[in-house]
Amino acid sequence: MIIERAIEKLRREGKAISPSVPVVAPVPNRHGYTRDAVNQQPVVRPTYPRLAVDRAAAVTHRILTPETRLSADEGVAAAYRMIRTRLLHTIRTNNLTSIAITSPGAGEGKSVSSLNIALTLARDASTNVFLLDLDMRNPSICRYLGVQPPVELLSYFADSAAAQDVFFSVGPENLAIAGSVTTSQAASELLGSDRLEALISYIKAVASNPIVLIDLPPVLVTDEALLIAPRVDAMLLIVAEGYTRRDSLEQARNLLAEFNFAGVILNRSTYSTASSGYYYNYYGKK
Repeated sequence: MIIERAIEKLRREGKAISPSVPVVAPVPNRHGYTRDAVNQQPVVRPTYPRLAVDRAAAVTHRILTPETRLSADEGVAAAYRMIRTRLLHTIRTNNLTSIAITSPGAGEGKSVSSLNIALTLARDASTNVFLLDLDMRNPSICRYLGVQPPVELLSYFADSAAAQDVFFSVGPENLAIAGSVTTSQAASELLGSDRLEALISYIKAVASNPIVLIDLPPVLVTDEALLIAPRVDAMLLIVAEGYTRRDSLEQARNLLAEFNFAGVILNRSTYSTASSGYYYNYYGKK
């Protein structure tokens, strides 16, 4: 009604209103962000607190930060560039925003891969990358970086922190990370709310064409991956050569079969010609 009154006032004052340009009020979604806010160009991305990476922790966990020699290893760097190129092609071809990363079981390199893929994607300055550690029973991202988050992501899901407060940076300004160091045995209950949708809605409001990577628990260990899978655009599976059992891989694929698939990364592979230990296979979107 306010808009109609404003239009009528302009008409009375003799000011022309082009009939070809409709006046539409921005309608907030259920998370409080308007479509105009999401699609507005250009988007001014917030600056998040920058934390210093613990070099010893990064080296120990084989993280590709400038603080580690691993980032200068051409074989490893080439492997992650290949993964980045293939993954970006999948994302752009299928118009994906959110990709959840899981593995059949524990110890297959899921969280290390999630963090290194995010860091490699962020080397392209035009790419807006957000990494969420939602492995709440065993959060690893902050531990691998040796940082204490300003506000734990767990607090956000417990409804005691705001979305904009949980993110931090470790160097690339186009990479924002949110994670925890505190564990929770109530992960299923916390992730069952609509807080994830609200968080992704916030990200879309503050970044142009963002890529949201979500580190999840192993799909055969807890139910969280299956809880999140229907609410993201695609799933990415990490397996380890010589470690992942064939029956475990088959079981994981069957559990995830009804969801969109971004691909499979074979960790510790001897297949790669670069001797990098990584191989990416694209299954395609269902």
